[in-house]
Amino acid sequence: MQSTIASRVAVYFAVIQCFFALGWTVYVLFLPELLARAGVDKSWKPWVLALDQLIFAGADLAMGLAVDRARAGLRRIGPMLLGVTAVSSLAMLLMPTASGFGGGVFLALTMIWVATSAALRAPPFALLGSYAAKAEQPRQAALQLLGLALAAALAPYLGLTLKGIDPALPFALASAAILVSSGGLVWAERQLTRLAPSERGMGIPLPFTAPAALLMMAALLLAALGFQLHVAINAVAQIKRVVDAGALSTMLPMLLPVFWVGFTFGLLPTSALSKRFGDARSAALGCLIGALSLVASSYATSIPMLATAHALAGVGWALTMANGIGLAAASGRAGAEGRYTSLFFCVLALGTLGRIAVSLSGVPQTLPDVVRWLPVIAWTGAALLLLQVARRRLS
Repeated sequence: MQSTIASRVAVYFAVIQCFFALGWTVYVLFLPELLARAGVDKSWKPWVLALDQLIFAGADLAMGLAVDRARAGLRRIGPMLLGVTAVSSLAMLLMPTASGFGGGVFLALTMIWVATSAALRAPPFALLGSYAAKAEQPRQAALQLLGLALAAALAPYLGLTLKGIDPALPFALASAAILVSSGGLVWAERQLTRLAPSERGMGIPLPFTAPAALLMMAALLLAALGFQLHVAINAVAQIKRVVDAGALSTMLPMLLPVFWVGFTFGLLPTSALSKRFGDARSAALGCLIGALSLVASSYATSIPMLATAHALAGVGWALTMANGIGLAAASGRAGAEGRYTSLFFCVLALGTLGRIAVSLSGVPQTLPDVVRWLPVIAWTGAALLLLQVARRRLS
């Protein structure tokens, strides 16, 4: 009964995550056009996205603190999250219109949207981490991550479908979908409060300055950076290497989602592995699988070989991410689940920021061989650090 309640809520949260990620995809696709309308040169796009990640990092931490304070005061967080999401949806709806009022107005509204949309990043995971049984957390995280996987797999096709369309319609549909899907946040929190006390958070949170906590965050940052470098930079370069130039426009949207297909399958064994080996060791295993797969993808000479390597890399990232969320929530048990889960998403934002910095530096063009191996090094380093976490604190 208890597991059924948590799983039902996790599936609902997966729907929210899917619509949120699709909304972000719409934003990134149309950002150059909206910047041009606002009188801002399109070359500023990566800098705007970098600022977005900094805002995400700060907003994630603020949301995590809000979740913990609400639980400590025996208050409900669902109504607040729903209110913030309503503001976020309105801001997204108005962005195409705001672009006609100049760069200042458009960028200000964009920053409001980014900050408020953080209500749908860490808090759903933090809520489940606060109420669900520790042994169930990787499974519940995996269920939620299915939404992100679906959105990421659809992203290339979404780009083709929306090409040439006026931004007003996609932004309106995305904002409406996010708002409607988030309408059940209050219901979800009420469902979670029905869990028996034995299933809720019990324990003493790991101090933030503890070696295990610092090692965990360093490991997750390396893993996030490796993921970003592979998916956003190396994957496209590798596909171009094995696909004929004439077929690239057709094959690219077909091959990019392969990573996320592997990611979806990689979510299936997360709970069993966590129960057998612990969150930290299972996340380390994911990093090692990912690193070995990226080595294989670097030497792949055909489409089947490359697709297999990318799918296995997706499996590795799924194990790392689902167990990483479980590890973060367990470290904050009980009373700091929100802060630790928000730190996880803060680290993801910093990983994205690191990838943007690498792209802006020109290193992918001047030193392509270095960038080719950076994800392998990052994931291997993350695995070693996670094994140290497992030694210092049983997960």
